[in-house]
Amino acid sequence: MSVFRPPTRTPRLERILLNLLRERFPDVVFGTLRSRNNSESECVIVAEPQQKATPISQYVRVRCSIWVRRDDGTGDLDASHELASSIELYLTGLWPPIPIISIEHDSGPVRMTDENGCIYSYLILLLQTNTV
Repeated sequence: MSVFRPPTRTPRLERILLNLLRERFPDVVFGTLRSRNNSESECVIVAEPQQKATPISQYVRVRCSIWVRRDDGTGDLDASHELASSIELYLTGLWPPIPIISIEHDSGPVRMTDENGCIYSYLILLLQTNTV
């Protein structure tokens, strides 16, 4: 006897999250790639599908890299941590938009340094999403 498994696909969540964040934080540049213009405040989001949570849902790990730059171009770690915490508080406090089922803290924000030596914050959220 074969078991019926519904066809599934992992939705792209970046667009959904970016639209929400751009509306809530209009002074921050949000994207899936680094901006070339060295914005004062920037957040790069990458959603990485993980293992199945149920036959019709999947975990998605969302990496958030947050830069806040001072006037001299150096990174402001306190400000980037504060922005990372505000982004996390906003997303985890939402009634998740479809197809997202839940949004939870995974780790961070932690201190990181980019290829130019600029300090930034790194945050990971764990989402569960519908795949049907």
